[in-house]
Amino acid sequence: MTTARRGTVAPLVAGAATVLCAGTTIVLLLLTDSGVADWLAGNQANQWLGGLCLGLTGALVLHAEPRNLLGPLMSAAGTVALVSAIGFQVADLADPGTAVRGVAAWCGSVLWLPPFLTLLAALPLLFPDGRLRSPRWRWPAYVAATAGAVAVVSFATSQYALDDSDFADVHNPLDLPVPDSVQVAVATAGILLCLLVGLAGVVGLFLAMRAVGAPQRARYAWFVASLLLGAAASFLPVPDWTSFLLTIAAYVALGVGIVRYRLFDIEVALSRAVVYGTLTLLALGVYFVAVAALGTGADGGLLPALLTAVAALLLAGGRQRLQRWVDHAMYGDRDPDRALAALGDRLGSTMDPDDVLPATVEAVRASFHLPWAAVRLSGEEAPAYASGERPEGSAEFPLAHAGEDVGVLEVGLRRGERTLSDADTAALTAFARQAAVAAHGVRATREVRRSRERIVVAREEERSRIRRDLHDGLGPALAGISLGLETASRSAAGTPRAAEMLDDLRQDTTACVDDIRRIVADLRPPALDNDGLMGALRTHAEHLTARTGGTLQVRIGENGWQHRLPPAVEVAAYRIATEAMTNTARHAAARHCEISCHHDEEHGRLHLEIADDGTGAPPARPGTGLTSMRERAEELGGTCMVVFRVGSGTRVVADLPCAGAGAS
Repeated sequence: MTTARRGTVAPLVAGAATVLCAGTTIVLLLLTDSGVADWLAGNQANQWLGGLCLGLTGALVLHAEPRNLLGPLMSAAGTVALVSAIGFQVADLADPGTAVRGVAAWCGSVLWLPPFLTLLAALPLLFPDGRLRSPRWRWPAYVAATAGAVAVVSFATSQYALDDSDFADVHNPLDLPVPDSVQVAVATAGILLCLLVGLAGVVGLFLAMRAVGAPQRARYAWFVASLLLGAAASFLPVPDWTSFLLTIAAYVALGVGIVRYRLFDIEVALSRAVVYGTLTLLALGVYFVAVAALGTGADGGLLPALLTAVAALLLAGGRQRLQRWVDHAMYGDRDPDRALAALGDRLGSTMDPDDVLPATVEAVRASFHLPWAAVRLSGEEAPAYASGERPEGSAEFPLAHAGEDVGVLEVGLRRGERTLSDADTAALTAFARQAAVAAHGVRATREVRRSRERIVVAREEERSRIRRDLHDGLGPALAGISLGLETASRSAAGTPRAAEMLDDLRQDTTACVDDIRRIVADLRPPALDNDGLMGALRTHAEHLTARTGGTLQVRIGENGWQHRLPPAVEVAAYRIATEAMTNTARHAAARHCEISCHHDEEHGRLHLEIADDGTGAPPARPGTGLTSMRERAEELGGTCMVVFRVGSGTRVVADLPCAGAGAS
């Protein structure tokens, strides 16, 4: 049989079974001695109507969504409930003492429990698509299934099941030799566990209602409406016909929530119902408190009624505030003004430009309850900042400032959404217009940083070139001239005046050579060219240990890498490390200092850390050394942080980018 044919036959069979059982109950009712009026006034009528509505709703779901597990589950539960109603009627018609009466009475007294537990636990967990909302609901589902099965078995095998109904004279054919009190306790515990799981499912549904988009939110709103209608039918002191209508409306709302949730704007109606229901309960609470405080009966005196009227007027004044609170609790901040205000508050407290985009993305996620959001700046393929787990579907909103395209705000669609609702689209469009200003500022800041980094790299490369020219060209030339002048001075020994002039020129040339050597050393430490970064740091550490007489032991961590880094990075790392070591020797009163250096080739970063075991006391005011370390790192687009730990020492942590920092 094809899938399409199964999808047509299954709902017909389910619907026919439900209608057949419901019709059989009515026919048997007409054959019994008890009147229809008595039947309508008892619980059997509610059970019959609930089973009929539940079975037909299951058939409707089977027809609309054949893969939805709620369809067969509700159909089976409705049919079992109607079989229980049939059992009551057959037991009334059967002769006392017969096996037929015993089996029928057992069916009527026991088979109402499985459908009840289905509505209690399974429906909140599996609504609306017949699947658990997330894997973490598996264990509650297992607990509910186990507890429900134990409750049904315990109840079905106890005599209490029949004694508590109209068939106390009938012996339970499945009665076990176990005290009824034990079986009742076990069944009650199982039902309570199912109740707790069901309540947890309802709470989880409310939480999910805030996190999903408008289409899925409408489905949950229909379920809540069904829940409220069912509670009203069960607990409100209303006439029987009103209770029947509320029951029918509850199942209609349940079915609509699964298969036709876009039929009406249920969210508005539901939020209004919650608000006015809350106001009504508060007013009734004031009335009963007034009656109890004044010691008058519910029918005695007008004072309680007057107090209630005054309270109702005062509560009505706060209706709009309560409405805003309910809307926020159920659906979050879909108001663009609130979202923009939240963004303004976050940016107002943000000082570091690096935190602007994270604050913007987190604000849009929190305000609209989105699973994922990101900002991608123009000219960049990867997002500048992203938050959350990216779903399959997404929507983009362009970020434009002063007619310039500065990037894109991309948001992930919520579970169950194919597109954003019109309200969300309008709100996010307004949000994107303001977020574009922040993105423009971040983009401008990044361009300034990149420009400064290029200048620093070009400066270091030019210094390296000048150093090579001075060291390899002008320096040796001047040294050669100095030697020539010395030779000429010796040759002119017989001419004192000429010899004196040549000697002066030689001394001036030697001074120029010394100046060039000093300039070369200032342009770039010679140890970097001779030994590389690690070798230069090791040499400096050995000299510093020797100068302190061994009171400070400086150790360079071994990491095995010997390759060269871009000149700008090597100079910055060397200057930061030597400045930190000098500060340790001068101010820290430390015994040990350790330098570790790690080159992250995958991400193109150099991580440098200098730690000592000194006093860790911060200076009264930052000196030029600390400032220069931070500036050297920031010039390359990196960071340098000094952490003072009083009594435990000081840590200097630098992170320098190597990619794009110039050729080695």
